[in-house]
Amino acid sequence: MELRELISFYHVARVRSVSKAARTLEMGQPTVTTHLRKLEDEFGITLFDRIKRPIQLTSEGVTLLELVTPVVTSVDALKTQMDYSERRGSFVVGAYPDLVTHHLPSGIQRFRNDYPDVRIRLLARSYNPLIQLVRSGEIDLAFCSSPPADDVTLEFKELFKYNTVLMTPPGHDLLHKQPVGLEDIATFPLILTAPESQLRQRVEQAFKSRGLAPDVVLALDDTESMKRYVEIGMGIGIGNDFTLHAEDHHRFSVVRLDHLFPSSVIGVCTLKGKFAGQVVRNFIRMMSDQIRGFHSELWSWDEENPTTAELAEDGSKHD
Repeated sequence: MELRELISFYHVARVRSVSKAARTLEMGQPTVTTHLRKLEDEFGITLFDRIKRPIQLTSEGVTLLELVTPVVTSVDALKTQMDYSERRGSFVVGAYPDLVTHHLPSGIQRFRNDYPDVRIRLLARSYNPLIQLVRSGEIDLAFCSSPPADDVTLEFKELFKYNTVLMTPPGHDLLHKQPVGLEDIATFPLILTAPESQLRQRVEQAFKSRGLAPDVVLALDDTESMKRYVEIGMGIGIGNDFTLHAEDHHRFSVVRLDHLFPSSVIGVCTLKGKFAGQVVRNFIRMMSDQIRGFHSELWSWDEENPTTAELAEDGSKHD
């Protein structure tokens, strides 16, 4: 005897119809009929008088209905309660400030519309603090770059790749030098991300390996502030292309630095073995669908800043 067989019997007994019960249960009528026959075979009884229309319960059927009604109604109540619990709760999310500003709002708005009783606490942090918060269990998940390869305590699911770019005021001298080298960048005042950021660490290591000491005039937690100071000419900035947006195009110029820095990824980082309730899993799924596969469109900047090879090719066409 299985629970689904008792549920089928209960609904047939209530509506006195196999076909109506099948529609209610969203099952095929033959499946419901099979459930009834299995119960009758197991107990050696007849549950319905099928000659009369609508079908009628036999005395044994009445007895079984009295016994299974509390069971089935309790199961229905349990399903309702579990569905309710999936739509309540609270959790903590961490992410880079730039992701918090530009990439998460629309997804979080959708999630809050679907789950209005769920409380989300959002922390904007750079790479190292995020990894530490996930590792300590203080936050439930983080949208960030991949954790250290030798850290077996963390799990990571990639969402999209991104690259490092140089941001300059419009008409800057470096726009006419391709490819741009670290030695070229080091000759200008430099605006970088905060010391705790993964990008800052990569940039500093790259300069150090070349024996260069750039003039860092400003360090900022978020790229939006960096953009503003690049725009007013305080210096040139090194950032990530996932922070660029269409409205930035006329504020400053952008040069690819793919040849200097390898691409990286943004994904969902969680603590291995940490319990994640259904509401957290729903959030991860919805947000992942929202931002997976993001790709920064640099074509308009590329057209304005052609590479040396492109310039040479263009010149040969005019020879």
